[in-house]
Amino acid sequence: MFDAEFQKLASADQTEFARVVNVLLLKSFIVRDMFDTRERAMKINPDYRFLERFYDLVNSYLKYAGWTLDKDVLNGVFTLSNSYESNRLRLDRETSLLLFTLRLVYENEKNQSTQTGESIYMTTPALIKTMLDYGITLSGKKLSGRLIGRGLRFLTTHNIIAKVSGSYDEGNVSFYILPSIIYAVDNAKIVAMAEALEQLKTLEGGETDL
Repeated sequence: MFDAEFQKLASADQTEFARVVNVLLLKSFIVRDMFDTRERAMKINPDYRFLERFYDLVNSYLKYAGWTLDKDVLNGVFTLSNSYESNRLRLDRETSLLLFTLRLVYENEKNQSTQTGESIYMTTPALIKTMLDYGITLSGKKLSGRLIGRGLRFLTTHNIIAKVSGSYDEGNVSFYILPSIIYAVDNAKIVAMAEALEQLKTLEGGETDL
């Protein structure tokens, strides 16, 4: 039983248990490597290590409320999902397109790398260029760092990207795309998005068959 196993934990671990579970419920993802703002480098995430140690206990606790904690050791990601889909978020169009673009970038970079679970460094200007290259626009608005800053802030809050430097309000953020993004947007959706963008490019280029 959960209660009996929980009582065996040291007092400090019980406190940490409550804190880490709350982080999970707020963010849905906990990744192995996070950017340490003090040391200015990617470091092992202590929350991830805690979940490694007490995975069975945490999962047992969460299941009472219909939650499931999945672990991807290869990519270094813990993902929280709910059988009632209570943690699904409805994103606005701008944030959705931003997320899809970052997922495309991550997939392309991952295919060129021999490593798994690595984070991809990105800057706001590079992201804007990528969106323009893919023909992604935001409802007729001119793409700018400030315009996409709000979406980047949201993705940081949910452990999908990790901010390195800059300001969201000023639109000059640099960040890492975290491997959790593969669970935020699944492969089927990214393939469909890529195909739709390719068709759009073809139409704009006047290469349609009549």
